[in-house]
Amino acid sequence: MARLSEQEISQVRARASIVDVISHYIPLSKRGRNYRAICPFHDDHDPSMNISEDKQIFKCFVCGAGGNVFSFVQKYEKISFIEAVYKVAEYSGVTLSAPLERVSAPAVDPHIAALHKVLDEMIQYTRYELDTEAGAQCRAYLGRRGLDEEIIQRFQIGYNPHDDALYRYLHAKGFSDNDMVECGVAGLSGSRMTDRFANRMLVPIHDTYGNPVGFTARRLDDSLDEAKYINTAETTLYHKGSLLFNYHRVKEHARGEQRVFLVEGAMDVLAFEKAGMHNALATLGTACTEEQLHLLKALRCVICVCYDGDTAGQNATYKFAKQAAAAGLPIEIVNNTTGLDPDEIIDTYGKNELQALCARTISHVDFLFDYLQKRYNLENFTQKKEYAMEIAAEIRRVPDEFERRNYYLRLKELSGFDMEIPVDHQESEKPERPQFEKRQYLTYPMSGQKQAEYEILSQMLAGAAAADVFKEELGFFKDDNSNKLAMYIIDHYRDHETLSVSELYDQIAEEPVRDLLLNVAQWELARGEIDPQVLREALTKVRSCILEDKIQALNDRVKNVSDPLQKAQLAMEKNQLIVQRNELIHKEGS
Repeated sequence: MARLSEQEISQVRARASIVDVISHYIPLSKRGRNYRAICPFHDDHDPSMNISEDKQIFKCFVCGAGGNVFSFVQKYEKISFIEAVYKVAEYSGVTLSAPLERVSAPAVDPHIAALHKVLDEMIQYTRYELDTEAGAQCRAYLGRRGLDEEIIQRFQIGYNPHDDALYRYLHAKGFSDNDMVECGVAGLSGSRMTDRFANRMLVPIHDTYGNPVGFTARRLDDSLDEAKYINTAETTLYHKGSLLFNYHRVKEHARGEQRVFLVEGAMDVLAFEKAGMHNALATLGTACTEEQLHLLKALRCVICVCYDGDTAGQNATYKFAKQAAAAGLPIEIVNNTTGLDPDEIIDTYGKNELQALCARTISHVDFLFDYLQKRYNLENFTQKKEYAMEIAAEIRRVPDEFERRNYYLRLKELSGFDMEIPVDHQESEKPERPQFEKRQYLTYPMSGQKQAEYEILSQMLAGAAAADVFKEELGFFKDDNSNKLAMYIIDHYRDHETLSVSELYDQIAEEPVRDLLLNVAQWELARGEIDPQVLREALTKVRSCILEDKIQALNDRVKNVSDPLQKAQLAMEKNQLIVQRNELIHKEGS
């Protein structure tokens, strides 16, 4: 596996703009010096994520998600740190020493690797069987479907014969019954093991890294009373809701495409291949999950939905359109009113018709206008009102003001209801919080120890001089995480003249300390520069609180002591601490 040096990672971090990178994934709006966004890591409706261009960090003040540019991409795309570095490098125009293709997927344990090996061997076996005499029926079927040798090779299409030859082959290769059952390849029928996909054409399904995890299989004998298509059942490797068929191929080329097509099943993807369109992927018949939405967002393309043209397909399009729009996914709809699936369109009208249909996409709002008119009786006032309310809710998601107004006018013509919300009443126009560029010197109340610690830490982030003052005049915090963060800052200044919050974030191992760093860096009272007077006030406050804690501890001890001499000794210690505390307060007040 190729490795990147710390110098290269630092180069990417220095060149990257967290605002530019995050804007590839979600819309941002500028608020004062910072940016705000709907947080993609929880069910957010009001912008709760703050992005600081100055500090190169982000923080959600609702769910707590935060970090730097690498951690955002890593969390959003659910990839490894090293993959996130490559993604950010690509956005930032940095060429790294080793190509991404040489960096392996995250390491898996030996058992998972063994299960992948079972499926690899199965693919090789079924591809071999396709070219034997036993595979003649399957080859004939593929020919009738118009799938040429190039498509067969690219998608590793194979054939599994009638008998238990596959089971015997895998057993001879040294794989156990348990491994085959765990992969979903075989199952126990009575007292014997049987192939799950006997006498079927097989198309392998892969994870996002290209590892085989299962199969979709089509029966060859339509006279049999069994399902036409079956997929691998849920297994250790195969989780239908977190996979998209053909994703591992499409993602490598998606950056060069303005859009990709989302279809229902593997055979629909193959139909697109026949039509010369290599940018289709499928949900494998399942309703789209949150995991699949994240995968689609990561492609950074417009997703064109091309589900079947029958009633079930149109209903599925409606559900996905609302789900995707709510998640902020850019989508268009292939307005398939033919009643046919993609393969049937090719068979009936030819490849050119599918290509032409896919070129005539409409917005998801346009689709909903037409689709919902068939569900609601617009002659009925109540249903017309419900229709208008549902459409208006989707119109409000449209970012372009001109398009929104056009849709509202169209809705008014259809329903008679004016659903447009005046701009000054929209949530997006809420007044911004005032920006506190200049602040008066702070005087801390006795309960403000935490605020004082934040002040000290924020000034330590602003410059090494504050870190030196902390070392000389205080040296430690009572709070363990504050203490650890202070030590990380001091260590950083040993090798650097200045401090980057984003770089320091990657140097910290403990998650609670990382969170504290983000909270201090985003603290609304942070001034971004060293202020000696305020720093001295904060140090005095922390020392005073430490003395107060010691005084309270002595009070507690006195209550449990009966010996008069010991009580007197504790009282003397307490008085000394009170004198120290009063001197601190007097010195600060003078």
